[in-house]
Amino acid sequence: MKILFPILLIVAVVGCSKKELYSNLQNNHAYSCQRLKSNQYDDCMSQYNDSYEDYTHKREGTLDK
Repeated sequence: MKILFPILLIVAVVGCSKKELYSNLQNNHAYSCQRLKSNQYDDCMSQYNDSYEDYTHKREGTLDK
C-alpha cells in the first residue's frame, strides 16, 4: 500500500501533458489570488494570464538567447 501511492502519482504526472500541467498551475495561482484585496488581486491575476502558447513562445525565445 505504501508503494502504490507513489506509483499512481508518477503515472498521473507522466500521463499529463505539459499544457495540462501549465493549466493546472494557472488555476492554482488564480485560486491563491482570490484571497487578496481588489487591487492586489488584479496585479496577482495579471501575472498569470498568458496562454500556454504565449508562455512557450516566450520561454523558447528566452532559451534561444
